[in-house]
Amino acid sequence: MEHSTQPITVDAEPYIARLRNQMADAWGHAQAELALAREEIAVRTAREADLERRIAELESTIAELRGTSTRP
Repeated sequence: MEHSTQPITVDAEPYIARLRNQMADAWGHAQAELALAREEIAVRTAREADLERRIAELESTIAELRGTSTRP
């Protein structure tokens, strides 16, 4: 990418300012999306941990019931 050594004209300043604002907005949106994705991952991880805990509890209950069964 070549860089111009010419000074920025008055006409280009509003365009550059608009681009700068658009870039700042895009960065803000990207950061918000990233924060949301991280939160979704945290919630999903917590749900999976709860499910794994519940499965372990149920398996333990099954094992206890099998151990106390009077059936052959």
